[in-house]
Amino acid sequence: MEIDELKDELVKLKQCNYTLKKERLKYRELFNWANDAILLFKFSNTNDPIIITEANTAACKHFGYKYEELIGKTNLDIDSQETALRGPEIVSNLVAKGHEVLEIAHRNKNGESIPVEINHKLIYLGGDTMIISVIRDITIRKKNEQELKESLEREKQLRETLENEISQRITFTRALVHELKTPLTSMLATSELLSKNLAEEPNLSYMKCLYAGIQDLNLRIDELLDIARGEVGLLRLECEPLNIYELLKDIDEIMNPVFESNSQKLTISIQNPLPVVVADYKRLKQVILNLLDNSAKYTPWGGNISLTAGINHNNLEVEVKDNGKGMSPEEIGALFHLYSRSHKKGTPSGLGIGLALSKMIIDLHEGEITVKSKVGEGSAFTFSIPLRPKAK
Repeated sequence: MEIDELKDELVKLKQCNYTLKKERLKYRELFNWANDAILLFKFSNTNDPIIITEANTAACKHFGYKYEELIGKTNLDIDSQETALRGPEIVSNLVAKGHEVLEIAHRNKNGESIPVEINHKLIYLGGDTMIISVIRDITIRKKNEQELKESLEREKQLRETLENEISQRITFTRALVHELKTPLTSMLATSELLSKNLAEEPNLSYMKCLYAGIQDLNLRIDELLDIARGEVGLLRLECEPLNIYELLKDIDEIMNPVFESNSQKLTISIQNPLPVVVADYKRLKQVILNLLDNSAKYTPWGGNISLTAGINHNNLEVEVKDNGKGMSPEEIGALFHLYSRSHKKGTPSGLGIGLALSKMIIDLHEGEITVKSKVGEGSAFTFSIPLRPKAK
């Protein structure tokens, strides 16, 4: 009877060993299938090196050792020089906390340094104090971080250079405007006074022409300063309720002499009735005058120009159309860019800032300006702005 019991116990023991072996193989397989490197260290004393007692396949690949070569090595064998010097401190912190995540550098079999994120944990197995370390290679992450850092530094330097250049240009523009405005103010006042007091021809016509030229120069200088303000976000609107009829009447009085001198015909068509629009009177007038002035320049002697205003989906819509030279798609594409102007023979001279400034002003009104044109068939500029600005 005792022999039979011993046999049964032996069978159970064999089954138990088989089960344990099977489970061990299963967990060993899972251990080796992990993507991150995993090491198990035996710990004895904070100041003593910790010894590798177990490693998975990823750890062997990470360090470049065979499994048999890696087992028995210490942290001093796989840590970079800097990390090895910090070894006692790292282990001491781990013992105090029980768990720690930090970034260090390892050294592989070829002596190459590998930046890693390591997750340490203190565990107890069979009466021994052990350290399990899950290691993740962060070489790519560190490379990306360095590239990002360098990119941000380059962006910072470029921004500082750009800001410095803009500041210098603003300073120069302001100085230029001041230097031009000082003599121009007296010239403008004198020419206006003379044009009112002269009665004999052709002196009166000469003086009126001179006065108109000085006025135009004064306007161009103001536009130059406005462009400088707009580039740095200092161009501001002073919006108030305005009567479109009065605005267009004012514009008609200013531009009619220009069109008459070119034997051009200006036709103004206004939708009736037009509601009150909340906008900047001076700036809106500046845009329309600029569009009409361009039409006068690019429309031949005796040409036709039309100005229409109406309401479209709660927006004020204004169109300036002519039967002038027209433009190619390439010219249209660069039309609203600063200092963009045609270099064709016979094209009027200018700095090419008027349309860029007009777009700035319409953008500030939260509107849109567009153009349709075809070579030899004229151009049509249209802008629309909300009847009421959006609440800020």
